[in-house]
Formats: sequence, C-alpha cells, structure tokens
Amino acid sequence: MGVEMGDVPTRKPKAWHGFVCLVLLLGQPQAVSASDWFDWYGITGPCDGDCAFMIFGGKFVETPMDEVFFQGNLSPSEWNFGDSGLLGIAASRRVASLLDNKFQIEAELGLAKRFGAMDEYETWAAAYLRYVSFPWNDYLYTTVAVSTGINYASGIADFEKEKSDNGDGSRLLHYFAPEITFAAPEDKSKELVIRFHHRSGIFGLVNDTGGGVQYLTVGLRFGF
Repeated sequence: MGVEMGDVPTRKPKAWHGFVCLVLLLGQPQAVSASDWFDWYGITGPCDGDCAFMIFGGKFVETPMDEVFFQGNLSPSEWNFGDSGLLGIAASRRVASLLDNKFQIEAELGLAKRFGAMDEYETWAAAYLRYVSFPWNDYLYTTVAVSTGINYASGIADFEKEKSDNGDGSRLLHYFAPEITFAAPEDKSKELVIRFHHRSGIFGLVNDTGGGVQYLTVGLRFGF
C-alpha cells in the first residue's frame, strides 16, 4: 500500500543539530576580529618603535583653559601670558591600539621645572588617547591626543592658591594636557609637539581647587 505525500512524517530537529550549527557558525572567519578593535602591546619587552622620549619648553598661560578651548580664544595671540616658563622631559610608551589602529593608547611619565615668577618642580603620570588616522597623513603625518592622569608639584604657586576655594591649593592635581604633533611621513620617529600643559582640580573636584598652573609648550619627541 502506497504512502501519500501528506502522510510523510515531519522530522523534528534534534538538540544537537543546533549545537552543530552554532559550532560551524563560530568556526567561520569573522568580518571583524578582536585585534581590529583592540590590540594590547604590553609595557614590557623590546620597544620596537613603541617608546619615545620628549624634551619641551613653554610659557605660562594666565587665560583659563575653558576660555581657550570653549569660548573661541583659540589663537595664542588672544591669550594672556605670565612671567614664568617651563622646561620638561617625558618618556612614553604605546601600550595598545583601538579600531584597527586609528586610535592609540600611551603611558607617560614626566618631570618639569618652572622658572621665572615660579620655581616649583612638577612630575606626572598620565595615559594618552591619540588619533592617528587623518586623511592627509601621507603628506604631513599629524596626530592629536588628550590625557588624563595625576600631577604633583613640589610647592603650591600663588596662582593656584588664588584659584582654590580654601585658599590653600593642592600639590596633587589632575593632569590634562592635549597636544597636536607633526612629522614627515617618511620618518615618524621625529615629531614636533605642541602641548597645552595643564594641571587643575577639575572645577573643585580635587581638594577644592579650581584652575591650576598651565603652559603652552613646544617640544621634540624621538621614537625608538
């Protein structure tokens, strides 16, 4: 006796069918791998071009940072400069990259000496996030970076005491130092660095201190 098509029993999928399909799916090449969006280089071992040393110097800026960056006073010709200078050195290392190397993360340690109207030392530890993928980089290699970290001064300048709510200031403050760099595309190991070296209490968040000492600086960074 023949079996009608409508009488053919339907086969229910087994549980292991789904497991096999999942394994096969995960085994296929993915469009984006983990290293495309985050790649950790580490902080030990040979540098292989990830390390750098910078020397820099600059002039004290009395104009508050919020006026410089958020109220349109971007031209240094519109800033008020004080009677203090700064000379410093910094060592850094690239420790990771993000989004297929469009962004880089760096660790930095630095030491600087004020002179002129102020004479304190500063030291800092910071992490930098750097954008390195400008469309004109084949002609002029350009990067921009911002930092977050801590800055410790050997003394408290009168300028910072005046900016603090308690009139005392703080030796330990936040370190925020945005920068832009330029280099020849054929030799990125030598960079011209323009940095706004800034320490502050983040609007009173750190020890009731407002704006801190800051300098417009220019330096040279050498990678190795």
